[in-house]
Amino acid sequence: MLSRPTNPLWMLLSSCASLSKVRELENNPYFNAGTGSVLTSNGTVEMEACIMDGNTKNCGAVSGLTTVVIAVSLARLVMEKTPHIYLAFEGAEAFAREQV
Repeated sequence: MLSRPTNPLWMLLSSCASLSKVRELENNPYFNAGTGSVLTSNGTVEMEACIMDGNTKNCGAVSGLTTVVIAVSLARLVMEKTPHIYLAFEGAEAFAREQV
């Protein structure tokens, strides 16, 4: 049976590696996410992302994004900087503008 790693450095590095890989996919024009998103029936892009810390059970999610390219980064900021779990559409976009 596999045991869960408990070394804080390992957990931080694995989290960073996961986010890095998702960001890479969101920046890839050939992948259906971020830059390469398929358009909605209205001809716009709407993106979603969710992230969870398995140790603390903290999570953050965003949806309905039309101007944010790396949605997972905004989901992480929701998790780390707000008391909320989920922000959507104009609320998520307003939060993104506040982070700049």
